[in-house]
Amino acid sequence: MSENWNIYADWNPWHGCTKISPGCKYCYVYRQDEMYGSDIASSLCRKTANFNLPIKRKRDKSWKIESGRIVFTCFTSDFLLKDADDWRPECWQMMKQRKDLYFFFFTKRIDRFLDCIPDDWGDGYENVIVGCTIENQDRADFRLPIFKSLSIKHKTIIVAPMIDEIDLSAYLDNSIEEVSVGGESGINARPCNYDWILKIREQCISHDIPFRFHQTGAFFIKDGHTYRIHRKYQLSQAHKANIDYKIGEYLVPKKVKFEWTNDVYHDLQ
Repeated sequence: MSENWNIYADWNPWHGCTKISPGCKYCYVYRQDEMYGSDIASSLCRKTANFNLPIKRKRDKSWKIESGRIVFTCFTSDFLLKDADDWRPECWQMMKQRKDLYFFFFTKRIDRFLDCIPDDWGDGYENVIVGCTIENQDRADFRLPIFKSLSIKHKTIIVAPMIDEIDLSAYLDNSIEEVSVGGESGINARPCNYDWILKIREQCISHDIPFRFHQTGAFFIKDGHTYRIHRKYQLSQAHKANIDYKIGEYLVPKKVKFEWTNDVYHDLQ
């Protein structure tokens, strides 16, 4: 999931997930497993060989994931998946140990958050970013009130795959560091309408919330025409639209500065 920049890294401590809402219908994890001929069902959650990647070291004793990285966490599952409850505490410990990294996970299971956090969570770990994923108005109205009520240091809203028009106005304030919007990929993808994206952008601008259009999806409607966008162009075409708001270098919101508790300071603006 990471871009070709050294600032990013990937960590998938487990793989596999169960579908729980309309946005899961054509899940990319299931598609990729089918593409690569996985012998294990995509709905079966299992630990990966990289479970303890954040604390793995190279032969010279340096970290395999170098300090100062933003780590995309559990992007081939859901970090709050019930099937992973026995493994998650160890992951929290690794996150706590590696205070020189930022860990970013998003979830469709924000209603499980309080059942999944460590005892010392308090008002949140400084180095953990949580994204609440929504796909339509129904899921926005269910998940976002819960999300808003939680003590989390860094909150983002991930509108993906966007399969319908959504009004986020009631949920936008300065506790939200970014809204990121994208369409659905895959041969069976449901179309994403550019007008829906522009309306989300307008809502973000009116509340002065950083906005990013990260992916067109496979079928993209603009000016009444539906375009088939090849997978390799879905990110670049979204970027070419040039409609991001207050997004700086490395696709990091301009309002966000990353401060590391080991006295290393990274200003990514």
